[in-house]
Amino acid sequence: MKGAVVVLILAALLLPASAQAADPVQFNVVFLMAETPQDHGWNAAHWRAIQDLKSLGVIIKDGLVGFTVQLPDGNLLNVSTIQQIGYNVADIERYARQAVNSGADLVVGTWFDSATVLAALAEEYPDVKFLHVSGYPMVKSNGRNFSTYFIRQEQGDYAAGVGIARAMLHQHGVGMVGTFYIPEPVRAVNGFLLGMQSVDPTATMTVVWIQSWLDQQKEILAAEGLIAEGFGLIRQLADTPYSSITACDAGIPAVGYGTDVPCAQITNEWNWGPAYVFYVSSLIDGTWTAGDRWEGFETGAVVMKGPLAPSIQDIVDGFTDGTLNPWCGMSGRALLADGTYQTITDAPCLSDLDQLTMQWFVDGYTGEAPTNQEPVSFGK
Repeated sequence: MKGAVVVLILAALLLPASAQAADPVQFNVVFLMAETPQDHGWNAAHWRAIQDLKSLGVIIKDGLVGFTVQLPDGNLLNVSTIQQIGYNVADIERYARQAVNSGADLVVGTWFDSATVLAALAEEYPDVKFLHVSGYPMVKSNGRNFSTYFIRQEQGDYAAGVGIARAMLHQHGVGMVGTFYIPEPVRAVNGFLLGMQSVDPTATMTVVWIQSWLDQQKEILAAEGLIAEGFGLIRQLADTPYSSITACDAGIPAVGYGTDVPCAQITNEWNWGPAYVFYVSSLIDGTWTAGDRWEGFETGAVVMKGPLAPSIQDIVDGFTDGTLNPWCGMSGRALLADGTYQTITDAPCLSDLDQLTMQWFVDGYTGEAPTNQEPVSFGK
C-alpha cells in the first residue's frame, strides 16, 4: 500500500502543470484615454468609472494605471489604461494596436476621436471586442464585435436648467462656454435652455464656442469675457471645469458639467460606471452582444450634484420613469448652406436619431450656428 501511494505521488508530480491545477482564465481589458484622470473633467469621470470594475471581485493588484481583480470563480480580470494619447488619429491607432497586440480581449475608446479607429480595427481583429464611447451615430455597431455607448447627458442639462430657473439665478443673463457646435454640445445647449424655459419661457442664453473639448486658457478667457459683458451666471460645457471655477472665483454662480464642481450651484455628472460593469461582465460570462446603447437617469448614467440638486428631484423622476419628454413641440431655427435660416415651429417629438444628429438651436439661443447642408427634417 505504501508503495502504491508513492507511485501515485510520483505520477502526479510527472503530470503537466495544466493537469495538476488549471491556470485561471485571464480577461484583459484596456481603456484608451485622451488625457489623464488629473484633468478634473472628462477623463477623471472615466477613471472613476473604471474603478467600479473592482466591485467584480477581490483586488489582488492595484496601480496608477490599472489593477487586477480575482473573480469569484478564481479567474482574473486585468484592467489597464493607456493615458494621454491625444487626438491625432495616427497616435490613437498606434496605441490601439498596442493594446490588441498585448492580448486585450476588450479595447475601450473613451473619447470622440477614437471612433473611426476602433471601428476599423474591429473588422481587422474579429476575435477582439471593441467598445467606443461618444461616437454614435458617427459610427455604429457592426453587430459582431464592435459596440457604441453614450450617456443622455442632455437629460441632466435640462434638469440643471430647471434648477437654475427655479432658483431665479438666470435673471441677470446666462453665458455658456461651449466646445464645438456639433450635435452633442448642441443638444446640451438646447436641453439647458428648454429646462430654463419650462420655468421661465423668456429665458435666453449666449454661447461662446472655444472650438476645443478642453483648453484651460480658452475656458478661462471665455468665462472672463462673458462676466465682463455682464452675464450673471456661467454655464460650463467644456470637459474640464475651468470656466466654472473662474466664475466662482469672481463671485458669479456657476453650473458645472460632467464631473462635480464643488463650487457650482448644480452639476450634471456623467456616471460611466454602470455601463463599464455591464460590458465587462458580459465579456466575462460570455453574454456579450454588440449594439448601440444610449442611457440616462433610468440606469444611473446621469447624476445631479450640488446645492440645487434636491430641488429638481421631480425632473429626475420624470426622466427615470419615462413620463417626461421635453423634446416635443420645440421652436427654433437652423442655418442652411445658402446662408438663410430655416424657421422651425412646434417640431414633432424628436426621435433618438433626430436628437443624436441635432444641428439647430431652439429659440432663446444667441451665438454661432452650425451650417446644415440641407433643411432639417424629422422622423429619422
